[in-house]
Amino acid sequence: MSIAPEESGQEFELRGLVLARALHDPMGTQGAVMYAGKERDGLFVDHKDINAYEFTTLATKEKARKDGEKLGELLKAVGAQRGNALKSRLGWFVTKTEPTADQRSVIEAISKSCGERINAISIATLHQRICNSELYIQARDNAPFGSITFGASARKSAPNVPVRLITSGGESITSEDMAARLVGGDRALLVGNYGVGKSHTLREIYRLLRREHFRNGKLTPFPIHINLRDCAGLKTPAEILRRHAEEIGFDHANGLISAWRAGACILLLDGFDEVVPGRWLGGATDLRNVRWEALSSIRRLVSETPAGAGIVVAGRSHYFSGQAEMVSALGFTTLEQYSVPDFDESQLQDFLSQAGVTWTVPEWVPMRPLLLGYLVSIGAEDAAGVAGAVTRATGWRRFFDAICEREAQMFTAVRPETIRSIVSRVATLARSRVDATGPIDMDMLRAAFVAVNGLQPDEEGLQLLLRLPGLAVSDPSDQSDVRLFVDRDLADTAYGLDLVEYAIAPYGESHPLSSVASWVSAASDLGTEVAADALSEMGLTVGTVIAALAARDKAEQFDAVMADLVRVSTEMPWDDRNMTSTFLITGVYFEQLTLSDHKVLSATTFKDCVIERLDVSGLDDSSSVPHFQQALIGLLDGVASLPAWLEPRLADCEIDRFSTSTQTTAGIMALGIDRESRIALTILKKVFGQRGSARKEGALSRGLSLTDRPVVHRVLDELISQGWIHKSMSGNSPLYVGSKDRRKDAMRVLDTPADFKLR
Repeated sequence: MSIAPEESGQEFELRGLVLARALHDPMGTQGAVMYAGKERDGLFVDHKDINAYEFTTLATKEKARKDGEKLGELLKAVGAQRGNALKSRLGWFVTKTEPTADQRSVIEAISKSCGERINAISIATLHQRICNSELYIQARDNAPFGSITFGASARKSAPNVPVRLITSGGESITSEDMAARLVGGDRALLVGNYGVGKSHTLREIYRLLRREHFRNGKLTPFPIHINLRDCAGLKTPAEILRRHAEEIGFDHANGLISAWRAGACILLLDGFDEVVPGRWLGGATDLRNVRWEALSSIRRLVSETPAGAGIVVAGRSHYFSGQAEMVSALGFTTLEQYSVPDFDESQLQDFLSQAGVTWTVPEWVPMRPLLLGYLVSIGAEDAAGVAGAVTRATGWRRFFDAICEREAQMFTAVRPETIRSIVSRVATLARSRVDATGPIDMDMLRAAFVAVNGLQPDEEGLQLLLRLPGLAVSDPSDQSDVRLFVDRDLADTAYGLDLVEYAIAPYGESHPLSSVASWVSAASDLGTEVAADALSEMGLTVGTVIAALAARDKAEQFDAVMADLVRVSTEMPWDDRNMTSTFLITGVYFEQLTLSDHKVLSATTFKDCVIERLDVSGLDDSSSVPHFQQALIGLLDGVASLPAWLEPRLADCEIDRFSTSTQTTAGIMALGIDRESRIALTILKKVFGQRGSARKEGALSRGLSLTDRPVVHRVLDELISQGWIHKSMSGNSPLYVGSKDRRKDAMRVLDTPADFKLR
């Protein structure tokens, strides 16, 4: 279906006149005239040429004869005027489609009879006289489109999933809808968080517009897709278009400028948040001045684009303090805002299918094409083994590294390690606020920058802070520069890496974790898993964490950081050392606390803590269990009542509720179904108990009888073969995590366990 709008004869004439003016008179002082009582569609006279135009949508010989005679008459009369005798004279009979053979014959005959040069051409040919769109598109197709993939080698084979956009009113539209609106002259902002596919979306819109341009005989505007990161320091629209032409290897930059002036193109501007300012007026603290100056050339490009020409500008909305500033700084007056959401389940499956992924996708994998693409790319040589080789912690660390490396490409003197350290420090500072995700103000961002770099941010440093990956504007209607981590997993990953920096050197005073934590919430499981994974990769042992725990215990800092370090130690391999120290944690809030049989945990006392969910499903009467004193426990998960072996460890604790009997290992094993199905249900309960969490192999046998435990390996193999769970390795220890596409099925069978059958 065509997306080109219908066009009346008068609209066609006006469009043709705009094109002719762009070709002969960019300042726009000439055009339609009256001569000898007759209206002439276009006349352009300069110091060496005379060009006259007639435009028509009719395909008749009579129209060609009438307009041809008018052109010959006008050229002869204007050429006879004083000062025009030596000027070249050309007449142009311009049709909407290709001139018919009869029309060409009539025009040729009139040209010979009157002695004037008159040409019969289509509007598409006039377009090409201004700018050869075919040559431009050939050059553009061979150049990078923003940050679509992780490398040039993957660019041509990257999965192409149909794009879904959300309007400001909540309507879901396709890329085809968006392309049609741009052809109709709409102006739009395209916003989204890191990794959701803004560049991919713009490329797909570009392809649709390119196809429509050629399908309609080059009558619709052609797309000009510009990576704004290439336009740092430029001041004028002409400079932007010339730089773009140079970057893609197109040698007719003046033609691009003329086409833009004529409204013969649609602008797709990718990455308004990637334009680094060279200088600005005012102090460095005036962030709106920084942004205003950085986008001055983009603002002019938008505001000087002819009315009726479509424009879409894409970037991260958190770069601005609110929508009002975003609209004005980009040069818009009225526009529609669109957002690119995360993948839904169908898009995820389409992406993985196109990528040739046949292995089961772990539940922790995020629903963003940038991160999914990276997971696929790291397994290019052995795709079937990637999922099994990467734990949730390792995967998120690699994602975080890739994001920082991608961000560093936007700046000339900023290393990925610097960006990683700044974001990690911001994640730590954010924990002192309402939530681990923020809010985050500019003072906090500056403090993180200074802590990492030892100096105040300069121009490039401020730009880096404005577009730190993973942050979004807290409230678009608020004009303050307050941000939030848009993704809790990313915030937890970043905090886990900053926790590593503290654990390695716990006796310094410069790190904010050296002081008593001003927050009460413990980190998520992912944060502690990331810290343990990073320490292990660095070749450090659990002894490093125990030393940090001892330093904190000596300083009587029994806070959330102490709780995080205890849990980090449980994720690391134990080296059979004797545990002589004891640790105290007081007044900490845990959203989730999963207990395992570990010596550090058994040496720890949790006093006056609030635990929303205390998971003991991985323990039994032979396990080492920590002490809990006067704790408030929302759900004691894994038991239907307080067992005798656990009661001495829960002194004066208040427990709100227990698991239902059919949700415990004992209750499931009492069901009247076959043994393998019962064991499978206990495994599914432990693995899917919390989204994305992994269970060690030993924990999956806990609570089972000695006669049932030998069957666990066989059941695990069957669950893996059926795609329920996924196996990965953490050091030498196997970990099991649920498969993303089987969560709904797992929740269903756990709700009705008596109906489940493994085979």
